[in-house]
Amino acid sequence: MADTSNSRRFTLPRVARDPRFRAGRKLVQSGQAEQAVALFASLLEECRTTYGEAHIEAAPAYYEYGNAIFRAFPPPGEEVEESDRGESSVSKSPHVRDAAAAAAERRAQDTSNMTTDSADAINNHHIEEVKPENLITGVDQVETETGVGTIDESTDENDTADDDDRRLALEMMETCWSILDEYLASVDSESSAEVSYCSWATDQVPRVLTGIGDVFSSLQRHADAADTYCRALGHRQTALEAFSEKELSIEFLQSRRRVVEANVLIAEELLACPVGEDVVTSESKDTLVQAAERVDFARGYYDRARDQLQETVLLMGQMAAKGADIQQEKEDICFASTMVMGVGMMLAELDEQAAEKNTEPVKKKGRHK
Repeated sequence: MADTSNSRRFTLPRVARDPRFRAGRKLVQSGQAEQAVALFASLLEECRTTYGEAHIEAAPAYYEYGNAIFRAFPPPGEEVEESDRGESSVSKSPHVRDAAAAAAERRAQDTSNMTTDSADAINNHHIEEVKPENLITGVDQVETETGVGTIDESTDENDTADDDDRRLALEMMETCWSILDEYLASVDSESSAEVSYCSWATDQVPRVLTGIGDVFSSLQRHADAADTYCRALGHRQTALEAFSEKELSIEFLQSRRRVVEANVLIAEELLACPVGEDVVTSESKDTLVQAAERVDFARGYYDRARDQLQETVLLMGQMAAKGADIQQEKEDICFASTMVMGVGMMLAELDEQAAEKNTEPVKKKGRHK
């Protein structure tokens, strides 16, 4: 789960230095996630046996196992890719991608141990072949800003194998996050022999949260996705503030771009929520955004993403003028700009619809004789 661009700066957990772990990461990044699933499942079992289920040494294996499953078994109509040398990216068909939007629930789940069912699922992935995509049946329709979408009524009978895979991926990622969160909260810099992992763990938290948000979005749990993206944004902003405004480095450029992505992801998820309904979390049932304010909140995140994108492009130009190698990061920034433009177009369409509605002539009632 280690971001290779940062691996030279951090002390990595032992499993992240294992040649098999690195081989699995390369498989995922090259679009061969199916082959990586069994590899990460094996590494996870070794970590659980050697260090314990909730040990920091097992955290990378939890995340990469879930990440590989998510990318190996994408939902119909979606192509899940790896980008940003470890950051997650979901490339959806245009209408699905535009419909994505965020508002969020504060997930207070603190999963430090796996259930027996999860352990069985890990073992099953050692021997099961790739499951075919199934057609989703038994769905209800819901109106969003981009038209009419569908919501799966998931029952024990009609749950698809793909949904099961994504739920397992979600559980693995959430377990990783809870391990990182507990580790960072409890570590003592003076007495802990593992304090060297603090910088690595701090760096990985927003990546893990973004991955969790991606899975929520694919499950059409848009409020939950927005919550995790919001939390990731907080970590991204903290990381960005650590840089000097005058610094010209790839790390600073990446940090700026990641703040752009976090803001636009939240805006997307907000716009994907049902029209006319409050944005409510699925577990705590907290109202995150009132129905009447949902679009305005999305617009606020979009505006911040657009402003940050301008700063990012300016920094990229300054670095290019100095002869820095920014080709890889340039591609990621171009993708982020496409995301921003997509949300901007959605908001423009909503403004046009509102203007047309306000200018429609009021039909006069005929006088009764």
